[in-house]
Amino acid sequence: MRTLILAGGFGTRLWPITLDRPKPLLPIAGKPLLDYIMELIPSEFLPAFVSVNQRFISAFEAWAVGKPVKLLVEKSAREEEKLGAVRALAWAVNNHSLWDDLLVIAGDNWLRLDLREFVAHAQGRPAVALFPLGDPTRVAKRYGVALVEGDRIRAFQEKPEKPCSDLVSTACYFFPRHVLPLLFEFVEAAPAGHDAPGYFLQWLLTRKEIAAFTKVEEWRDIGDRLSYIEANLHVTNGKSWVHPDAEVHDAVIECSVILGPARIFRAHLVECVVDEGAHIEGVELRGALVGKGAWLRS
Repeated sequence: MRTLILAGGFGTRLWPITLDRPKPLLPIAGKPLLDYIMELIPSEFLPAFVSVNQRFISAFEAWAVGKPVKLLVEKSAREEEKLGAVRALAWAVNNHSLWDDLLVIAGDNWLRLDLREFVAHAQGRPAVALFPLGDPTRVAKRYGVALVEGDRIRAFQEKPEKPCSDLVSTACYFFPRHVLPLLFEFVEAAPAGHDAPGYFLQWLLTRKEIAAFTKVEEWRDIGDRLSYIEANLHVTNGKSWVHPDAEVHDAVIECSVILGPARIFRAHLVECVVDEGAHIEGVELRGALVGKGAWLRS
């Protein structure tokens, strides 16, 4: 049994706060997102292999010190060079000999589930951990969606316009060793732009039965500013998270995250993320991402 965390993306939807910081290392209430994922992984599933890109290797190396992880460095250093999720998975399996039952987790998700139970539930089948969002209209064009019958997936749609259900993929998968060769068959056959895991699952479903695991307790996709803020508020019980070294005077900070030492005076921030070194004075900001070292004054 091996565990692989896919963390090779560039987080472009969260620029500028991810320009020089990988999204999986963004702090959730002061702790890197990857730390929450590592806490989920049972000791017998470790060490975890973490697939990363060259651009952020230094940050990942600093994070990995003293942890039961092994970094696998993809050659990509820019967005246009990235392998994509399925190709990154195939690359890791082939280049680092991960030819064993494989637990795969995306490094930019915040989730809670019992991974031992998840793997046992698979019973030797490929499996996907699913979470109900409650309203199919919320998932349209955003997530991979599964139609479930019993304990198996009947149909799978990748970012559909008309979702067949509200059960979305949490980007947590189990692939038994006999399925891994099919990764390479899919990579060879898949048309351009169809590298997302959901397209692989659609293709795989015509060849294998896929188990549906619906006991995910909590899940948040850290894909944009709002979902990142929501994850922080969830961990802090609804309170904004402000770095202990930030200076805040005569300011109101609502539903916002202050990532590092910053100076905020006579300001009102709502649903904002502010990076370290920023200086904000005399302004009202709503829904803003404020980059490192930015100065904003009235």
